[in-house]
Amino acid sequence: MRTKGGPRRERSTPWVELVHAADRATLDAVADLLVAAASRGEALGLSPTITREQYDHHLERLMASAQRRDAALAVARTPGGAVVGTAQWTRSAYPTRRVLGELDHVVVSPSARGTGAGRALIEAVVTDARAAGIEVLMLEARGNNHGALALYERNGFRSVGNLPNVVAIGSARHDIVLMARKLTRPPDTDLLGHLPAGAGASLPRGVSQGPDWQRTERLLLCLPTTDVADAYFAIHGDPATNVHNPAGTMVDPAMAIPILESWQRHWCEAGYGYWVVRAPEDGRVLGFGGVRPPLPDEDFLNLYYRFRPAAWGKGYATELGRAALALAAKSSPGAPVVALIRPRNEPSIRVVQRLGMRFEGEVERQLGVYLKYEIVPEP
Repeated sequence: MRTKGGPRRERSTPWVELVHAADRATLDAVADLLVAAASRGEALGLSPTITREQYDHHLERLMASAQRRDAALAVARTPGGAVVGTAQWTRSAYPTRRVLGELDHVVVSPSARGTGAGRALIEAVVTDARAAGIEVLMLEARGNNHGALALYERNGFRSVGNLPNVVAIGSARHDIVLMARKLTRPPDTDLLGHLPAGAGASLPRGVSQGPDWQRTERLLLCLPTTDVADAYFAIHGDPATNVHNPAGTMVDPAMAIPILESWQRHWCEAGYGYWVVRAPEDGRVLGFGGVRPPLPDEDFLNLYYRFRPAAWGKGYATELGRAALALAAKSSPGAPVVALIRPRNEPSIRVVQRLGMRFEGEVERQLGVYLKYEIVPEP
């Protein structure tokens, strides 16, 4: 107790350990902590009348999962060893969601609140889940539990959805707030999100376009995102794709994101621009291309395409070009579309010829002479 005018006695920050195979005393202490919190009506998703025996069964299942590295229990202790906090994570049971984990049952005893125990427990769980291959850690919080929501936000979780009025406490109904924190993904991960590509993809009958994608006969054309920076560098840094590029290969991977961000601005400001070209069957990035708005010193839309060598010789550039010209006719009617091609780049010359573009002569650019092909696409 602090006497009037005396110094404030700081409470010690509890230390946290990760438990994958706990001793009985630790499990008993955790069960006591959770049962007491539930009896106080804390927002844990547990019945206020849950018994020690009932929660013991849950902990036994949790420890079995922890042995397989599909879960872990974090425990906060005082310097004297008393358990004053706990949290846990579990891996999704769905075979296709093994990269998803859930943070749950975060509890700190009233005597240890304000000591940083909650933050330490969450970070311990995050570190362990990341080491176990979890890429996204989610949680569910009751909508009226604003203290917990603030704690999770301070620890990197962000709201990703809301289930209104689905928690029933007597006659009262409360929201569930869904939150998630991104952890670490492998460098070759292809983030397809909601795109209609890959296993299980489907489209309603007659639908070939969404707000940020469109389908052609064999391609999925997507608005650019910085998630494809690695693919952009892989393609533009490949010597095989730069044989006719006087500037040479891309050498700095960090330059990919600013380029993709500039493409995003074109779409936001003009309503059209370059696409990320994907294979619908598996979502892999085949290349990039489309038409972009004129730069300050230009009076034409620029046609561009570049594909992985594995995608060459299949007519993809022509298929992309037709979609790009159709978009140009709709978005900027009457504006000429120009392709500038190096004289020896015969494959690209054949593509623009198939698109009906006319040869307009040679033009001198900063890096040399280019052949100018032009068309004013019809709606």
